[in-house]
Amino acid sequence: MIAEVGGEAVGIGALVVANSELRACYVLPSAARRGVGAALVNEIERIAREHGIRELHLESSVTAERFYAALGYRVAKRGQRAIAPGVKMAAITMLKELV
Repeated sequence: MIAEVGGEAVGIGALVVANSELRACYVLPSAARRGVGAALVNEIERIAREHGIRELHLESSVTAERFYAALGYRVAKRGQRAIAPGVKMAAITMLKELV
């Protein structure tokens, strides 16, 4: 999905229903801290519930941990993720039960 403010795309979000996975939530820096990311995640969760998903998981950089934690996600695993051949970054897997 795409988030717009004033007709301009400012963020994207993705749900992979088959994997119960919140795949992406990205917001332009100019739209950060204005509720755009939270709105995207809330809509993804709503759609997930419609599909009978009871728990969502996601992989993210550690810099987004506080954002997702504020929305009720908990850390399930810490590790690294390859972002290019021979290049890794710190990453986390987070979970949230949907009620």
